[in-house]
Order: sequence, then structure tokens, then C-alpha cells
Amino acid sequence: MMVEDLPLKYSVFATNSSSYMYGTGFSLCALVSYFFRTWKMYVIVRMAIPGLITALLCLFLIDESPRWLLQKKRIDEFESVVNKLFTQNRKEMPLFLKQEISAMREQSNPKTDTISVLELLRTKISNVKFWELYGTGKTATWMGVFALSWIGCVVVYFGMQFGKELFGGVQIHFYFMISGIAEIPGALFQLYVAKKWGRKPANIISFTFCALSLLVSPFIPRRGYWIILVYLTAFSTKIFISAAFTNIYMWNAEILPTNLRGVGIGLGSFCGRIVGIPLPYVKKLAKIWSPLPAILFATVAFAAAISSVLVPETRNQISPDDMEEFQAFGTNKYIELKQKRMAILNTTKESNA
Repeated sequence: MMVEDLPLKYSVFATNSSSYMYGTGFSLCALVSYFFRTWKMYVIVRMAIPGLITALLCLFLIDESPRWLLQKKRIDEFESVVNKLFTQNRKEMPLFLKQEISAMREQSNPKTDTISVLELLRTKISNVKFWELYGTGKTATWMGVFALSWIGCVVVYFGMQFGKELFGGVQIHFYFMISGIAEIPGALFQLYVAKKWGRKPANIISFTFCALSLLVSPFIPRRGYWIILVYLTAFSTKIFISAAFTNIYMWNAEILPTNLRGVGIGLGSFCGRIVGIPLPYVKKLAKIWSPLPAILFATVAFAAAISSVLVPETRNQISPDDMEEFQAFGTNKYIELKQKRMAILNTTKESNA
């Protein structure tokens, strides 16, 4: 929703802000589990109470995405949300937008000749199915790359949680608290790289440095002052994989069409979670060869980094609104489609001025 509702210049920071809160909550999990040792109290304090508070806040403070409401033809709700946005920002809704909303309502009248820009934005999307994301070789490749990045994020991120012994072994509550703290510098790293160079470089750099940290860690001696280097390596791994996780949410959301954005992200996340099912047992591979689990994680991270070159950059690009734009993304045709729609919008503004 942050990608859909916010201007481009704010979307990166907004996405990162959620990572700061996630990292804080992650660290608090360790404190809660330290003081509440029974699972019943842990569930109540850690999950039930925060979950109820969050649900109430979402119910009363967060409105539905205007773009989603528009594409579902829920015009009255769309107008209500947009009116609320203008009111909260102490602005008046432009006349041309009011007329466009009225024109949208008139679409149900077969005699009308009015063509709405809002109607244009939802052209050819009412019957789109999620498998159309794989409709061409190019888009199928993009979705495959995103699935691999999701798998890389899940395998390394949760593999580290389940296999803390692989990184030197440490008291579990302290380990999880430090893991949560690492989310914050990870988000800051992603914020800097994504804004300065783009989402693609952020993905490649994050996964590459994560893989390098994983490859180094198993070969550091687990004795004396060397153990400090082991912990620093684990901490850096968590920073880079947290950056990759934050980046993949943003990059994947920005390139997908509005009506299938949630479904597309869900498909990628689903692939990662399925591959992540056996992760609690991955540390058993260390019985074969102690560096094997870390090398396995590093291989997946490297694959995610290398494959990222196949997906176009989304920095400073307006997200697609439908399948036609999605399939043309990264080409001159996409620019032409956006310019055509902006020209129609500007014409409508001038005619209503």
C-alpha cells in the first residue's frame, strides 16, 4: 500500500520505516521471551495483545488503497478516500478530478460518450488472472528472478535464525536481540543504495556481500579473540540479508501492475516459504562437513544476486497500472503508454479549466 499510495520520492523511506519497526519488534521478542518463559504468557504478551492493537489501528486509521478501489469499480469508496486525503492535507479536490469521478459513474449508461481518464487507468484489467504475469518469456523471467530472490531472502534470513550454531553459538536471547538490531542498519543501507543507485544495484550488492560473509564465517577459528570476528561476520550477514529483504518487497511491488501487485508479491513469498520449510534441519548438514550449510546459503545468495541483472530498474519509474504496461516495462513502448495517458489527463484538465 505504501508503494501504491505514496509519491515516488517518499516510497523508499516509507518502506524502510517499516523495517525499523520490524527490527525493534524483533529485538523485543528476545526480551519478552526472556522474562516470560511459559509459552502461554509469551503468546499473550508477544502476539495476542500487539496483534489486537494493530488490527484496531488498521481498522480505524488506514483506508483502502485508492488505486485498488478504482480498479474494482468501487467509485463511491474511491471518492470518499480521495476526499479524506484532500481534507487531511487542507486541500480542495480539483474540479477536473470531480468531473472524472462523475464520468466514471456515467460509464454504466450505454448512451454516454464520455471517456474518463479513471476508466482508462483500469482498461483491460477486469479479467486479468495471476498466471498472466507469466504470459510472456520476459515477464516469466522477471517473476522467476523475483522468486529466486525471495528464496534467497528466506533461506539465508531464517536459516541464520535456526542455525545460530553455524555462526559461533551464543546465548539464544542475546543472539535474537542482536539479530533484531541488525535490521536497522540493514534498512539504512538499503535506503542509501536504493535511492542513490537503484533497486537492482541494491539487490545485487546486498546478496553479494551477504554471500561473501557466509563464505568467510565457517573458516574463522572458534577460539580466543577470533570469536569476535565470527560474531561480526554473523552481524554483517544479517545486515545485508535484511537489506535484501527490504529491497525485494520494494522492487517487486514497484514493477508489478496494480491489480496483481499483492498477488505477485504473494507468489514470490510463497516460493520462499515453501523452500524454507526444511530450514530447521539444515544445520544437520554440518555433520557431513561443518562449512556446508553456510556454503549452501551463500550459493543461493549468489544466484539471487547474479539473476537480478535480468530485471529492469524501477528507480524513478511510475509503477504499471495494467498488464499492457507491465509487459512493456523497461522499453520505449512503456514510456509512450505513460505519455499517452498523461496527455489525455492534461487535455481533460485543460477542457475543464
